[in-house]
Amino acid sequence: MASRKNNRGRQTVGAILLLLALFVLVSLVTHRAMDDLRIQGQADGETNPFQVHFGNQGGMIGSYLSFLLLFLMGWLAFFVPFGLASLALGMISRDFAQKIHPRLFMLFFVGIAVSVILNVQPLVNESLVEHSDAIGGYLGWLLTRLSLTVMGESGTYIAFGGLVLILLTLYTFITPFLLGRLRKAEILSPLKSIYRVPWSWIKAFFSFGWAKGMFRRERKPKDVAVSETAVQVVSKRKEKDLASVAAGDEEQEDLFEESEPDKSGRRRTVLKKPAPVQVPSFNYTYPGLDLLDANPDQGPSVSTEELNNTSKMLKETLETFGVSIEGAIDRYPGPIITRYEFKPGVGVKVNQIVNLADDLALALKAKRIRIIAPIPGKAAVGIEIPNRTPQQVYLREILASEEFSDPKPRLPLALGKTTAGKPFVADLAKMPHLLIAGATGSGKSVCMNALITSLIYRMHPMQIRFVFVDPKMLELSVYSGLPQLGRPVVTTPRQAEKVFADAVVEMENRYRRLATASVRNIEDFNRKQQKEEDKLPYIVLFVDELADLMMSSTSSKTEMLITRLAQMARAVGIHLILATQRPSVDVITGLIKANFPARIAFQVATKVDSRTIIDANGAEKLLGNGDMLFLSTGQPEPTRVHGAYISGTETDRLVAFIKEQNLPALTLQGISQNTSETQEADVDLGDPLFREACEVVVRHKQGSVSLLQRRLGIGYQRAARLIDKLEEAGVVSPFDGSKAREVIVDKSYLDTVFGPAAAATRGEAEKN
Repeated sequence: MASRKNNRGRQTVGAILLLLALFVLVSLVTHRAMDDLRIQGQADGETNPFQVHFGNQGGMIGSYLSFLLLFLMGWLAFFVPFGLASLALGMISRDFAQKIHPRLFMLFFVGIAVSVILNVQPLVNESLVEHSDAIGGYLGWLLTRLSLTVMGESGTYIAFGGLVLILLTLYTFITPFLLGRLRKAEILSPLKSIYRVPWSWIKAFFSFGWAKGMFRRERKPKDVAVSETAVQVVSKRKEKDLASVAAGDEEQEDLFEESEPDKSGRRRTVLKKPAPVQVPSFNYTYPGLDLLDANPDQGPSVSTEELNNTSKMLKETLETFGVSIEGAIDRYPGPIITRYEFKPGVGVKVNQIVNLADDLALALKAKRIRIIAPIPGKAAVGIEIPNRTPQQVYLREILASEEFSDPKPRLPLALGKTTAGKPFVADLAKMPHLLIAGATGSGKSVCMNALITSLIYRMHPMQIRFVFVDPKMLELSVYSGLPQLGRPVVTTPRQAEKVFADAVVEMENRYRRLATASVRNIEDFNRKQQKEEDKLPYIVLFVDELADLMMSSTSSKTEMLITRLAQMARAVGIHLILATQRPSVDVITGLIKANFPARIAFQVATKVDSRTIIDANGAEKLLGNGDMLFLSTGQPEPTRVHGAYISGTETDRLVAFIKEQNLPALTLQGISQNTSETQEADVDLGDPLFREACEVVVRHKQGSVSLLQRRLGIGYQRAARLIDKLEEAGVVSPFDGSKAREVIVDKSYLDTVFGPAAAATRGEAEKN
């Protein structure tokens, strides 16, 4: 309660200061020289101040104020209203204060330094007699006189000129920008001949001294840490090359280059990635944030009046059921829900409050409420109540946040916002694998697209490879053609089994390489490599529907391969992200749960499903549409997160932007690249009618024994054997009673497996 009063008071003072800043600015802009004469006449007692008409729009107060400020600071007086406005906005918004205040004060000091530099010659030549004629007013005149007395003319130029250069370099990007423009215009090229000779002498001297051991010191070797994840949002800029940039763990170097318009003539907002990437003939341009939809102004999610009414009703309802409250109820509004926290009275049992969930939902007319009793780390109980007008959380806002730009996470995943409205970003490298489960339509597919987009925006294609397993053939096929894809999208259980087996082989090969290099993880290995092509990329395997793999005939082998990868692949940079809409024990087995400590639970139907995913209740109380519970590694309680939304149109724009660059495909040597090779290994071509059977079921979009009997003119036994072979090859679905088998491949399958001959045969059959 006290914090809310302080916030209200601070915002009130900020509004007053903002009005004062506007008045001062109007007074300075409408300053009249005749008003100065009238003010001097009033000081001499010649006129009555209340009988004088001032030309200043601020009246008598504005005239006196502008006269005083211009007398003291000259043209620097215009910093006063902007400083007051900055202070006011800083009291209203703390983020604004952190970004604007340092640069505003820097510009003020730069103005003072420039005033002193411009006043030196007039004072030395004695052409500046009165301080009223000095640049910067009385303050500029006084500082110039003092500086000339203490440091002399040359010292003043050096001191204040150096101060200007230092401030511009530290707090703005003017100096790097100007140097870049001069370099591009080749204005500095005549100076090369001047410094080339002495620079060659200096290099020769230090090379000779180093060879003789003159500069060698005995010290403990120290590895230079290279930040792998420094991301900065550069407004209206685009990278022109991928020069290697190394930044320390604690500091980041700001490098800005003027971008050129792209093919459409626009300048893009770019996430600049200064990671150590030097790849010849691989000019990759990072996608811009303008490819994603901006967050519209949705207004407050809940009004103050609604907060007060809900708090009052909540307190009255709890007291009706005999639950007393100590003190006031704290409110923490978020984009989707609002958390109300209170301390129960003495003698009130926590379970008594938990059992009132349905009664509270009825009294508050809420869709679903979730009770956290007690809140970890607090002596309080939390009740999460949905807002009547929920807000949409857009992925672009999360990618532009400071949490996503933090260089510490190596594989950042932009999940969404917390219940308090703060961006939530998790590190896949620390998880090291992720299990996603929830009911149909709860937001799993959108979450998968958000995770993939996060890695695309953060990582260079040379640093990461994707392997997509999409049995539904709908969600992940849109990413086909990206250079990050280690192999084509996998669509059948047999192909998925082969991919997992290849991933295990790749993992073992990487372990042998790490053992040879005497390192423990992929980060240390890449740090030792001198050439970029020798570094190992991260591999992230996305499985969109785990249930389809676990229900196939090879489920036991698939589970064994997934378990082996989950147990050992972390150190070599291989990570798994599994998603399923069937959170049952036959899909999420005990072995898989034991090796996937990081899990995301979307809305489910029952408490049993919630416990299957995160070993706790709560997912059945979620609201859907991306509302999730995230259980991190080593975290006792799950965190509620509102998932970030990315539409299919945004994904199409992102993929099209990357494809337009015509980048070479970056394949993985340890994983099969040719889809046809994998399928031919699984297809039994012993029966000469197998190809014709494939064409028949694909053309008719259903598979049955009777269909093959009629179309191929064969008996029941042979048609049944062909159907079994089609099932083993992943062409048709398993047996489901009297229903016809569903065909799970398309016409491109025939061209891939059997070649153009199949297409010609199919074309003739369709004509007939």
